[in-house]
Order: sequence, then C-alpha cells, then structure tokens
Amino acid sequence: MDFKTFKQCALKLPTDISICIRGPHGIGKSQAVYQLASEENFNLPIIERRLSQMSEGDMIGLPELSDVTTRFCPPDWCVKPVVLFLDELNRSTPEIMQAAFQIVLDRELNGWKLHPETRIFTAINISADYNVNDMDPALLDRFWVVDLEPSVEDWLEWAKDNCNEIICDFIQNNNKFLEHSGPVEAGRVYPSRRSWKRLNDALVSSQLIDNPKEQLFYSICTGLVGKESSIAFVDYVCNLDKYLSAE
Repeated sequence: MDFKTFKQCALKLPTDISICIRGPHGIGKSQAVYQLASEENFNLPIIERRLSQMSEGDMIGLPELSDVTTRFCPPDWCVKPVVLFLDELNRSTPEIMQAAFQIVLDRELNGWKLHPETRIFTAINISADYNVNDMDPALLDRFWVVDLEPSVEDWLEWAKDNCNEIICDFIQNNNKFLEHSGPVEAGRVYPSRRSWKRLNDALVSSQLIDNPKEQLFYSICTGLVGKESSIAFVDYVCNLDKYLSAE
C-alpha cells in the first residue's frame, strides 16, 4: 500500500482499532505515524516507546504502597489522549510483548484503562534479513495490518520540503537509487529513503551541498548511501548542466 492510501485508511479507522505498519527499514514508517498524529482528525501528542529497549517496569509502571496493599502506578501516557507509538514491537522480549498484548487487546494496562481517544500504532520490520521475533498470530489479529510500500512519488512529495532540490532532482531522474532492492550483502552500505535525508542533512551542515567536486562530498556520500549510489549522484551533480534542457 502506498502512503497516500495508507493515510486515507488510517484517518477513517475507529479509535479503538490499533494499526501495525510493516515494511523494510528506512521507508518512513515512523514518519508516517508522526505525520498522522499532527493531522486535524488526530491532533494528538505522540508518545513513542522503543520496545526493544524496555524492561517490564518501563512498560507496565512501578508498584506503590496504598494502605496495606500495593498497586501499580500507570505510565503518564495511560491517562491522557495520545498517539501511542509502540515501535519495534517484534524486537522486544516476550514479557514486553505480553504487556503490549493487553494494551492492544483490552486497551488497558494493569487495570488502568487507556484514554478513549488514545490511538495505538506499532511499526515493525519483517524479513529474514532482520533479527526479529515472530509475532503471535493472536496479537497480530488485534491490529489493522498494512504492508507499507510507498511510491517514489510519495518520497518526492515529502522531500520537496525536507531535502535540497539537487537530491530531489537526482532521485526523480534516477528512481533505482532511492532504495535498495534484492539480496542484501552483510556489512555493505545501501541507500534508503531515510539515508538520503541523512545525506542531505550532512551535506547541508558541512556546506558541501553546492561543491560536489570537493573530495569530502563523495566521502560523505559513500558512508550514507553506498558507493554505487554515490558515484552516480556525484556524476549527476557535477554534470547537472548537461541534463538541463532549454525548456
């Protein structure tokens, strides 16, 4: 599903339906959640929890003494309306996944109900190329699941306000370099939608974006988008005038 269709569907879904975004790294899954959170239909603060880095106490809260009994204090995001973004769910421990199960299934945690306006998202990578855990079918069944495959046009539409026009022009004329497809060689640097944005930021910050013949320009490129993409990009920028027609 491309980003435009995903966004239209997500805005139509009821509040109590959680959304699971699947896809390879670097395609903008997290950015999609942040953009939706700012939409008028949502307009909610976003609380992101990287589940791969959390323990049970981080997730379910800590106990407190109440008279002669104990009870768990709810996390701050439990009692107010938010977009709750449970990132990397399938990289978390089994205990964290069980806690997430209760949040997604019952919209509560240790007896504390989520705010009725809270929306739940998760984003995961699924492939043999990633060190991830299989999600329980019963857990997956509680989500509206989308395999996000944004188009080149989706990225270009976003990049026109977030990347230098030189990078946008290169990708528009060389779609194949936007992201890698096919087998992955361990340890090799490949381009992704995310890495082109990071390259843009690095070249702008270093004031090299308009100086492609400087050796450091190519060196910075190779570390972020790989050699093949860097060679093509540097050649394109250095010879830009050859690609521009009078029209």
